[in-house]
This record gives sequence, structure tokens and C-alpha cells, in this order.
Amino acid sequence: PSKKKFFIPVKVLSRKFRGKFLAYLKQAELQFFGTTADLQHPASFQRLLTTLYRKEWVVYSKPPFKNAGCVVEYLGRYTHRVAISNARMMKLEEDHVTFKWRDYKDDNKPKEMTVTADEFIRRFLIHVLPPGFTRIRHYGFLSPRGKATRLKLCKKLTRTPVPALPQPKRTTLELLQQILGQDFACCPCCRVGHMSRASPAEQTA
Repeated sequence: PSKKKFFIPVKVLSRKFRGKFLAYLKQAELQFFGTTADLQHPASFQRLLTTLYRKEWVVYSKPPFKNAGCVVEYLGRYTHRVAISNARMMKLEEDHVTFKWRDYKDDNKPKEMTVTADEFIRRFLIHVLPPGFTRIRHYGFLSPRGKATRLKLCKKLTRTPVPALPQPKRTTLELLQQILGQDFACCPCCRVGHMSRASPAEQTA
């Protein structure tokens, strides 16, 4: 008997995944360019596959997300945030920084950690991308140039319902006219002109 959460031994799962992945890789119609152009030759590509088959792969398995929305929410925590938020910063005293963190090995308990300012800056700078790298939030179909057009195409291809644009806010006079059918801005004398409220600057002038 095994635990209810047990699936299969991790080494068995890793080798099974390796076999399936490389089997489908053989069937894929891949094209190679630049430094990988040599792999276009069947013999070179076969040597690569042989090397990959000999390596031990590491597979991490966990329960799937409920839906696509949960996936986006999970990834958003990592792709659209800074190294550490201001809310986690506790204090700075005598060249030491204290901040909050969660110990996942200890039942996800919130704790405090104090490090030197130099060590804090070193850890923060690890999250700064090297030159030439692009953040996920600004890459591919999310890059600023033409993003609106590409997102529309993505929604069309994935059949994602597009929410209706919010209606512009109406003024109180417009709402009253719609409900009561009477134009309260109309001049009560001539019934032609419309009264407008002057701004404080215009009233002063």
C-alpha cells in the first residue's frame, strides 16, 4: 500500500517523460538556423537525441490548476512584480535591513530577517536583468509595439470573449433627461438656449 498522494516513483516518471518528450521531438518538423544549423543533418540530430537519452531528467509533478485563470494569476505574481514589495520592508537601522518573508519549510509561517545593507542590495540586484534580456511582460505578443493588435488576434484565435467597452459616465443632467424626458439645462425663457455652469476661474474673471 502507498499514500493517497503517491503516483509513481519520481525516477520512473522522469524516464517516462524523457521517452515521450524525445519521441515526439523526433516526429516534429523542426528547422535549425545559425549555430544549430548542423542539426539539420539527420546524423547530427540523432547524436543529439542519443546524448539526451543518456541524461537523467528531473521531473517535478504537482496537482494541476483549476483553470486558465488560476494559471495567469499564479504566473502574474512572478512576471509583474519587483524583487521585494514595500509592504515587506520593516526597518533600516545602523546599516541593517529587516524585512518579512515566509518560511515554506515551516508551514508557510511569516518571519522576519535582518541582513546588512550591502547584502540586501546584492540580493536585490540579482533580480536585475543583464543587458540584452527582456522581461516577460514586455516580450513577444506583449511587447509594446503593436500589442493591442496582437492581443485582439490572440483572443480571436483562442475564442476568448471580449468584454464590452464601459459606457462613458453621464452627467446628472443627462440621467435626468433620460429618466424624466425633460431637458433641465434648457433656458426656461426662450426654450432654445442652454445654461452651462461656469468654472471657478471663469466666475472670478
